[in-house]
Amino acid sequence: MAIERTTEIRMELPGHECAVLDGYVQATGKSRTQVMRDILRMWSDAKLHEATLILRVAGRNPGGPEAGRNDV
Repeated sequence: MAIERTTEIRMELPGHECAVLDGYVQATGKSRTQVMRDILRMWSDAKLHEATLILRVAGRNPGGPEAGRNDV
């Protein structure tokens, strides 16, 4: 199994949002990192699904040639 490369992301949150996150991690036993990874994974899966459907319905191939790009 290949080791997945990771990228560090830092961010600032309002105190009340961080308090909700901290309460959740205490209640579930998960870490902040795991909760944020889960949220980002669900978001990125949804965005990929949306993009796939849009391209499929529009009849576009993102890996196709650039020739017809301005035909929109």
